[in-house]
Amino acid sequence: MKKLLRRLVLLGAIAGGIYAVRSYLRGGSAATASVQLVFDDGSTRSLTSNTSEGREFADIARKIVEIGL
Repeated sequence: MKKLLRRLVLLGAIAGGIYAVRSYLRGGSAATASVQLVFDDGSTRSLTSNTSEGREFADIARKIVEIGL
């Protein structure tokens, strides 16, 4: 039983490593920035950084955080 568990852990580690290397070589980032806009009426709009609008808002938000506002 212990031997089987070791093999499963090793197999999982190898599979995770292969997935990480594949994602790295594809150039895809593991995390994308997400911006959530909240309007006065309470409605919200979420944008991710893989869209042009979202990229603009994410850049602005990143600059604001760097400035420290």
